Amino acid sequence: MTAGIIAAIVIGAVVGVTVLLLSVPLDLSFRFRTGERPAVRFGLRWFFGLVKKDFARPEKDARRPRKRAARAQGRKWGLRDLQGLAGLAPDVWPLVRGVLRRVRIAEFEVDLVIGLDDPADTALFVGALRAPALFLPSASSYAISIQPCFDDGLVFQGHARLALRLRPIMIVPSVVRFGCSRSGRRLLGDLFLRRWRRKR
Repeated sequence: MTAGIIAAIVIGAVVGVTVLLLSVPLDLSFRFRTGERPAVRFGLRWFFGLVKKDFARPEKDARRPRKRAARAQGRKWGLRDLQGLAGLAPDVWPLVRGVLRRVRIAEFEVDLVIGLDDPADTALFVGALRAPALFLPSASSYAISIQPCFDDGLVFQGHARLALRLRPIMIVPSVVRFGCSRSGRRLLGDLFLRRWRRKR
């Protein structure tokens, strides 16, 4: 009896801590900057910034083509792989839809100057980009500025930043449904087999 009570307490404590951790918001950020040295950055922040990871596009060097060639030799994709990915679509789409419904845009900032060779094309293109911004809610978290440049030549300068917030516990049902689906079980099985083969 005592062992059962202790086990129940331990299990309850583990479940409670897991739920508490999954309730902490996860912040995702995407940054893009143009110029002489364009930069693309993707960042993750969790547990109020105590856990963080930044991903940045590495600088170009002469060794990258060789690495890509080496990876290409070890990677073999065929029609069977494409058919397998297409078969996952019916089960993946509910997962993606469930995740997107729980994502909240915390900040969206765009500041671009765009110019094409033809001023008329510039006006049409910039107007088409500005049109969706009219339907965004007027809030301080949205700052969109897209200006045309009618000088000769192609111009694309500025920066963009997108910050998203997600509570992981809100997507647990969607993830569990995908994991229990036929496609989810097959995908997890393939990942397990590949990892096991690498260890051998």
